[in-house]
Amino acid sequence: MSAPVLSAPGLSVIAAYDRGRAIGRGDTLPWHLPDDLKRFKALTLGRPLLMGYRTALSIGRALPGRRNLVLSRAHDAPFAGQEIVRDFDAVCAAERDLCVIGGGEVFALALPHARVLHLTEIDTEIEGADAHFPALAHADWIEVDRIAHAPDARHRWAFSFVDCMRCGA
Repeated sequence: MSAPVLSAPGLSVIAAYDRGRAIGRGDTLPWHLPDDLKRFKALTLGRPLLMGYRTALSIGRALPGRRNLVLSRAHDAPFAGQEIVRDFDAVCAAERDLCVIGGGEVFALALPHARVLHLTEIDTEIEGADAHFPALAHADWIEVDRIAHAPDARHRWAFSFVDCMRCGA
């Protein structure tokens, strides 16, 4: 992982998706990749997180060591240690180093404002996926790092960690 990407201030998007940009099925992650979870923790520890209500429910608890912000127009925060926010623009203005972690609707709101993308591209296609990562305007992004991982005893599918910065950022 490149130091400039990890230290860049501003809004970051952190997502894992398959070849069809699927990010979820039935309010769960359709894969278990221990190295991706380890990277997620390293990228987010000590930083504020913004997620949608369904993402908060799927995680099942507040993530320790991070400010857990849940964007919802109608619901209260589902778990202790999570804070509800109603206005995307207001939270972006208030949080200098925000990590957006899902789901699809929150990613769509965040992408036009993001400086950095931390992506995990998983070499599979999940049947029945019901949540997807928005299409990227590739001309807006420069790939600055890619680390490929082959399948192994702990990882069913090959995957790549991909870090991108917005052009001109």
